[in-house]
Amino acid sequence: MEIESLDHIHVYAADPEISALFYIENFDASELLRNENVYGQTRIFIALGGAVMVLGPFPPGIEPSDPPETGDGAYLQGFGVAHFGLKVADVEKAAVELKGSGVLLLGEPVHEKTELSYCYLAAPDGVVVELTQYE
Repeated sequence: MEIESLDHIHVYAADPEISALFYIENFDASELLRNENVYGQTRIFIALGGAVMVLGPFPPGIEPSDPPETGDGAYLQGFGVAHFGLKVADVEKAAVELKGSGVLLLGEPVHEKTELSYCYLAAPDGVVVELTQYE
């Protein structure tokens, strides 16, 4: 099987409007479209760094758990998706900018001995985003 590309990332959101606004304001994402799922709930599709993210409410009968946005964060809690990464040109600059906007960083930027630098941050609904810089 040949994969053409990653099509999208779908995130269940307690409030899709708030989640979409977070990515639009902090990562220069843009809204692509809105449509209804099979339950009649509105989903918001956004363009984020060349990929598509779908933000939709939890389906009937599924409740959100407490978001692990404090302490160690989802990337250490054993959730199904540890995080998703966004490639940036300068992880230090991005971290300062986001912190200044009130975004919770889950630690300071890490510079590995390899050519990789990264930093984790908390997004709405317990989502963890990794900012990645390749030097």
